[in-house]
Parts: sequence; C-alpha cells; structure tokens
Amino acid sequence: MSNTVPNNIAKLRKDHGLSQATLAGRLNMSITQLSRLERGISSVTQFRMQVLAGLFDIEPHELFKDSKSRERIELKIMKDVIVQLDEMVARLDVPLTPKQRGDLTIELYLLETNDHDADTLSEHTVDLKKFEGMVRALGR
Repeated sequence: MSNTVPNNIAKLRKDHGLSQATLAGRLNMSITQLSRLERGISSVTQFRMQVLAGLFDIEPHELFKDSKSRERIELKIMKDVIVQLDEMVARLDVPLTPKQRGDLTIELYLLETNDHDADTLSEHTVDLKKFEGMVRALGR
C-alpha cells in the first residue's frame, strides 16, 4: 500500500476551513512540508496519519480513499433519483412546481443515501417506488 496521500489532505483541510499555516502548525511542520504532503510528493508517516485522522475526525484509511470515485457514485445515484422521480411524476400525473421538484429530488436523494458508507453506496440501487404515496400526496 502506498503511503502517499495525493490531494485528500488538501481537500479535507479545505473542507474543515483550515489554512495551510494552521494545519501545518497543528502537525508541527512547515507549510512547505505540508504542501509536499498535500501534493503527494512526500510520504506520510503512520504517526502523522493518526494525527490527521484525529484532526479531521475520520478513520486513517479514509485519507487514501479516492474521493472522485465517491463523487461519481453520488452523481450516479442523483441521476437515478432524478430519472425515476421524473418518470413517477409523469406516470402519476402529479403537477409539481420547479421548487417542489428540486426539493423532492434532494429529499429523496438524502433518503436513498442516508446510512450508507462509500462501500455500500457503490452497491446501492435506487428504487423510488416506496415513495409513490408521498409524491402522490404532493399533487393533491
């Protein structure tokens, strides 16, 4: 297993609203050293991996996850939700405003992805049939 962490450290740092100077200070290293870690030029030690995981409130292995693949999985699920919702709305002949359609899409996406980690999410199949009653009620 590679012990470099390309881009995930930078992404997590930005997600947590930390500057390079702040994170470098918490890791007791220079900004240059941190920059090299973020770009995957320098390797991360087991100790720093544990510290980073603690700072970002994640498991150490999450530093190595391919965030792009999770984003692709989430986009696929969002697409499936949109397509199935549009088919359901047309089949049920439920008139929705653009705002209702947008809000419903987000709500259904959240319901479909809630309680799934990256591994189970990649295997998840969207099936909105269980929400037909809710969609039908919106049309009344």
